Amino acid sequence: MATWQLGPFDNDDAVEWCAALEAAPHGQRAELVRRTLDTAVLAGRALTAGEAARAVAAAATALQLLTGTPVSESAYAPRFLLGRGGSRVNPSLRGLAIQALNVILADESAWRLQWANHVEEEEALAVIEELRLNLASTAMP
Repeated sequence: MATWQLGPFDNDDAVEWCAALEAAPHGQRAELVRRTLDTAVLAGRALTAGEAARAVAAAATALQLLTGTPVSESAYAPRFLLGRGGSRVNPSLRGLAIQALNVILADESAWRLQWANHVEEEEALAVIEELRLNLASTAMP
């Protein structure tokens, strides 16, 4: 996976996932987010780095869908969801996104190992931890 920044949408896997999200019928977008997060939670320690990258993008998208505000300045973020009524999402998506991020942040996860001993390891962890914190603190309607 090519990674050019630390944000949730700044890698090849996330960009491909966002393209699939944009191509999905409007009414099926929230389900794609849910399925991606489910994959991460169910895979647990077997989660691959690519699946983790897609789950991070899905978690950031869930936050955007729940709050109506973008969570990334990346050119690859799903801005196409803004200002068009977005997609209706069940608030339970927030909890699922947090669970997926917990799997990704677990010691010895493929995502963690990918960043181990990298010069930007702490910054990469901080991005995911901030996303998890923002999901946890989001007020629900």
